[in-house]
Amino acid sequence: MFINMLHSTGYLQNIRFSICFKACLIVYFIPSLQPFAQTTYKVRSTLSGCLQVRTDHSTEATSIDCITPGTQVTVLSSVPFWREIRYNNRTGWVAKKYLQLVETAEDSLTATLNAFLTIHYVDVGQGDAIWIQTYDDGIDGNGKYEGYSIVIDGGPKSSIRENALAAYMEREGHHGADIEALIISHPHVDHFNGSKTIAQHFTVNHFYDPAYPGGIQYNNFLKYIKGTSAATSRARNFHLGKPNFGIINWGSELKIDVLYAWSGDPDNVLGSGNTENNNASIVLRLQYGDHVFLFMGDAEGKDRADTPVEAKYVEKLLLETVPTKLKSTVLKIAHHGSETSSTIPFIQAVDPEIVIVQSGRKNFNGTFLPDLSTLKRYCNHNPNVKIYRTDYGDEEAGYTHNQAVDGDHIIIRSKGIGKPEVKAFDGGAVVTLTFCEN
Repeated sequence: MFINMLHSTGYLQNIRFSICFKACLIVYFIPSLQPFAQTTYKVRSTLSGCLQVRTDHSTEATSIDCITPGTQVTVLSSVPFWREIRYNNRTGWVAKKYLQLVETAEDSLTATLNAFLTIHYVDVGQGDAIWIQTYDDGIDGNGKYEGYSIVIDGGPKSSIRENALAAYMEREGHHGADIEALIISHPHVDHFNGSKTIAQHFTVNHFYDPAYPGGIQYNNFLKYIKGTSAATSRARNFHLGKPNFGIINWGSELKIDVLYAWSGDPDNVLGSGNTENNNASIVLRLQYGDHVFLFMGDAEGKDRADTPVEAKYVEKLLLETVPTKLKSTVLKIAHHGSETSSTIPFIQAVDPEIVIVQSGRKNFNGTFLPDLSTLKRYCNHNPNVKIYRTDYGDEEAGYTHNQAVDGDHIIIRSKGIGKPEVKAFDGGAVVTLTFCEN
């Protein structure tokens, strides 16, 4: 009855449901519909068959028509992977990738008002999984507000049944939807393994990886992504190693900088074993207007037993080489909030307003991440800092490693000015307190 009521009010257009381990109803916040200057498109001639028109932006929505290649339509609004169209006095939703621009509107009337950059930090348990969405102004190919999707890491699970990121994105997309970039920060299983599922279910344009030698499991993953031919490749373009990254362009409204990645020199490494692997991480800086987002992968600043007063490893290099580019609005903390990250000099240089911690309930010989000592360093630096975590309530609920994947997502929307909008969840319920406030 509750679901029917929501359908009758139209509220379901902006929420999605799934069942969590607490037997609760999870409400996933997604960006609202993005209207823009109405633009004429046509169904691509390369489409085999016809294009399904649906009542809503979901493959589960009812198909109300199937329009043939060449049919002209007017685009009314968009959400990730989908566009609302009008044709022959009818309206409906179609997959964005099958539309081709016919004529360009002079401008996007609402771009400056509603041009949100949206970043989803998805709860995958112990691991990283980030989905970035740029604003879509409905004008393909103008080099700005192109509505791109970018994925940084895919979490630890490669099966579609267990991959929380793939399931999260599939709810808003469709099989074969375009991913502009898939980035593997470094070859640890809790970062790369789930990316196999992303490459299976979506069409990847650019694939990035630091080219650090990651062992048998990662080599098998790379072989799968590369395929044996162009027909079996899971990405159109490969950028392996920082020298091959080139200029990253996700729209002229964004400035992208790779602040660090493995040098490629096996004689110039930082640490050994897992530490060395972590310190191969791609460190990415994304700027949208006044807002800067810093993605650290697992890049470290010290060994666990070291004092946090002095930085070494990647944090030391960043402080020495790009000190003026570290100040950030939002920091995705390194190494799941481990004590091996976030030295005091690094925290002072980044000076974040918001800190994101992607962690779960994996037992590392009696230690669970994040280390509270690490988070307290941010509170000591700035008591007003907001710290959001993807493991809210998991310890109190007594969750195991697998049970902790329960929808503790964090979603940030930015217009590039003012304060970013944050929605964080604990098992589906909106979180209002952050770490320093507890």
